[in-house]
This record gives sequence, C-alpha cells and structure tokens, in this order.
Amino acid sequence: MTAYILDTNVFNKLADGKVSFDAFRGLRLAATHVQLDELRATKNPTRAAKLLSIFEKIDPRLDPTASAVWDVSKWDQSSWSAEDGVVEQMLQRLTQLDAEEGKKHRDQKNRIRDVLIGHTAINVNATLISDDDGLRQLVSEFGGRAISTSDIKQEMCA
Repeated sequence: MTAYILDTNVFNKLADGKVSFDAFRGLRLAATHVQLDELRATKNPTRAAKLLSIFEKIDPRLDPTASAVWDVSKWDQSSWSAEDGVVEQMLQRLTQLDAEEGKKHRDQKNRIRDVLIGHTAINVNATLISDDDGLRQLVSEFGGRAISTSDIKQEMCA
C-alpha cells in the first residue's frame, strides 16, 4: 500500500474545512517532525491548538527526515544526509521555482523545511500531498510523486 506524506498546508486545509477528513480514510499517512514543528510554531495559540488537534486526529506515522540540516532538523528524528548534494540541488531548484512564482517566505528556513519534507517523500517512496505547486513540481523533478488535495479522490479510485 502506498504511503502518503502530508505537507503542512494540508493540516491548514483541514482546519479551514476546505478538505474533509473522509478524503484520507483508508490511506496510510505519514509526516515528519518538520510538519509538527511548523504547526507548533503557529503564532495564534487557538489556531495552533486546532492544528495540533487535527494532527493528532489524522495520526500520521512519523518518519525521520531523509536528510538533516543544521538549525532546522531534530537530530534524533533525522537521517544523515548523503554527500551527493541532492539537498542543495533541491534547495536551489525550489528557490528558482519560488522566484518564478513570485513566492516569498516570511521565514527563510521555510524553503529548506519544504525540501526536507519533499526529500523524505522521495526517499521513502511515498506520495507527497501538498497544495504548494512549486513543492509538488520539485518532488516530481527529483523523481518522486506528488499530488494536491484536489487529486486525492482520483487517487482513491485509481
């Protein structure tokens, strides 16, 4: 059975009622510490509590990230990066994709967090579910599979 790694924006869609919990029924779901860290970092305490409650309800399996980045990764929940430069290449490409889209990040570490999520999905052969066009394209370009939340129903029927 295919595993699906959820991007942080999926939890926000669930919180906003834009995606139904039923859409994930029967799927083997996973996440990393990165998504959990991002939810915990939500500035509005009420929103953070709601997001964390949704994370608990979804109850994804927590996979270690496929690579580690200083000052972002939790070392006990990450794997040592291969010295092949893939993470750096992915970061460079995502920077290009974001620039083409005109996408700006409030926190410059968000881009590397996205790379960690995408790299992990590729490494564990999971399908990434994300509504971030650039991240989906990045994962596809680097040999992974990524779909949007609107593709979930089609995925279930395939």
